[in-house]
Amino acid sequence: MFKQRVTVGLGLAAVALHSHAANLAPSSLPPAGISVENAPQFVAIAFDDNTLVDGQNWVLEQWGKRHNPAGNGNSATFDGAAIHTTFFNTCEAIIATNEQGTNAGHVKETWYQANLLGHEMANHTLNHLHGLDFSSAEWQQQINDCQSAMNKPFTQTDPEFPSDAEGIDANAVGFRSPYLEYNDALFAYLNQNGFKYDASIVEGYAPDHHAGNQYWPYTLDNGSPGADLAASWGIKPPITQHAGLWEVPVYALTVPDDETAKQYGFDYSLRDKIQQKMSWFDVQSGKIESGDYNLFYMAELSGPEVLAILKYNLDRRLAGNKAPMTFLGHSTQYDDQMDQWVPTASTAEERRQAIEAFLDYALSKQDVRIVSHLELVNWMENPQALPARCESAEWTKNTSYSQPQKVSYAGFEWQAKWWSYNEKPQDKSWSAWQKVRACR
Repeated sequence: MFKQRVTVGLGLAAVALHSHAANLAPSSLPPAGISVENAPQFVAIAFDDNTLVDGQNWVLEQWGKRHNPAGNGNSATFDGAAIHTTFFNTCEAIIATNEQGTNAGHVKETWYQANLLGHEMANHTLNHLHGLDFSSAEWQQQINDCQSAMNKPFTQTDPEFPSDAEGIDANAVGFRSPYLEYNDALFAYLNQNGFKYDASIVEGYAPDHHAGNQYWPYTLDNGSPGADLAASWGIKPPITQHAGLWEVPVYALTVPDDETAKQYGFDYSLRDKIQQKMSWFDVQSGKIESGDYNLFYMAELSGPEVLAILKYNLDRRLAGNKAPMTFLGHSTQYDDQMDQWVPTASTAEERRQAIEAFLDYALSKQDVRIVSHLELVNWMENPQALPARCESAEWTKNTSYSQPQKVSYAGFEWQAKWWSYNEKPQDKSWSAWQKVRACR
């Protein structure tokens, strides 16, 4: 049992009903006039359902061993902070009396531990039902019962005998609908009942959108282009305006074209391979929903192929408008049990390796910040720029420097006071380096 509390991440403290003050229209530009060059490149990987303990523990282990780039140590841009994820939880998994709750006590302990570690606990309904035609009362029942299950205090002593009188001490302010099925009644209910954001609408399928110019998150004061497009295709009902409710989209990924795929190690067509499994996949645009189920199960891609797609989309964002990159994961897909229940072309180990390699690749980029969905929304409400890059070259080890050479290091520019070799810049009187200025 986990008893000791730790400090939660930014934005995960107790949250009161939001004031609906935010009003941000969909835009391809960073908020508050921040230049693209100085905008953080957010990566928000989230996990839905979360019903198998080993898959969740893998997430906690991998996220727990990594931190965001050091930057200048500014907490407002998550410099050097532990990376976080969002768990969109299907709450029947922690209800002992539910027919799906055979492992409820162990799942509940794992959710509780994730909450203690600063990860976001969000609402994915009680029973994961299709909700396209739900009434407001049906959304209320599914959402409220999930909230209640999580919100109760955690006092569990024996996971083998869980009690439905106990929860995980978490109050969700984020929501994702099962199967990404929504209607206007859902958004009205979320907005009236203190939810800060939704993450159910897909963006990026408009013909003029690609991996380098997606919309940044926006509020539903002005509607949703992605929802309007889905309604025009007849696959989702139209929605109206919902003042102050944030939308963190599920973005379409772009699969690299055949020539570009060679730069990521593939001399065959990833787009053609996907179309062989998904006849409706548009080879010309190369767009596919940003989710592990689509990539690993529907398209039956290998771990290295998915890794290449993720790297390509991050690279395009970094070279474009730096709109956040979201990814819809399922922690169960990284649990070895899934290979017995729902086998596919990849193994759970291969899928884990792909995500781990992408985390390392993303964190090697100095502007990337891996955050929870709530951390991203909180930043959107109070945007803070990264400092401008230093003009001097980065200090490197095993290199000699002499006066008056300049280098950049840890967000500052430094000038050599005398010859040195392999000595990191430090702001000390005896150091071979003198701090010149912050890179702002």
